[in-house]
Amino acid sequence: MKKTVLIFCTFFIFNFQFSIFNCNAQEVTTIDSVQVKLHSPKKATCLALIPGAGQIYNKKYWKLPIVYGGMGASGFLIYYFADQTITYRKEYVKRVNEEPEDTWNPEFTDQTIETILQNRNYYRRNMEISVAACFIVYMLSILDACVDAHFYYYDISDNLSWAIKPKLDFNPVVKTITPSLALVLKF
Repeated sequence: MKKTVLIFCTFFIFNFQFSIFNCNAQEVTTIDSVQVKLHSPKKATCLALIPGAGQIYNKKYWKLPIVYGGMGASGFLIYYFADQTITYRKEYVKRVNEEPEDTWNPEFTDQTIETILQNRNYYRRNMEISVAACFIVYMLSILDACVDAHFYYYDISDNLSWAIKPKLDFNPVVKTITPSLALVLKF
């Protein structure tokens, strides 16, 4: 497991090393002799490598509790399930090595060796799922920062609307009028 995480982290660092050096490249335009810095999606993505920094750059402060809550909750679950996995693994090793019963954990004296093994596997599986959840929350925060940066200047005017209205259709084959609903889009 540690080897897989190490390989992934190495790949992740090498994958983004070239884009990090170009994060400071921000377009500057001149409007009426005033220089205006444009919002850079590349900079937002690079800043998003630090959890929450991309959301701050995009001025979407309301998303910070979601990012930190998701990472904090999954981080807590990783810690909890790892602790339980270690506890059950130690107890399982004691029982397999046939150590005396007075060295056993008093909480597990009524459990069989099969139950302890099942519990260890259960907590290990949940720990691995929590690691995946933490990674998914991290990747989604990066993706969110990138998408928000691309839509930073997207204009949603009042002229855009849609409505569902009743409509009467004439069927020339049967020569009848059929009531229906129509989706009307206004640009």
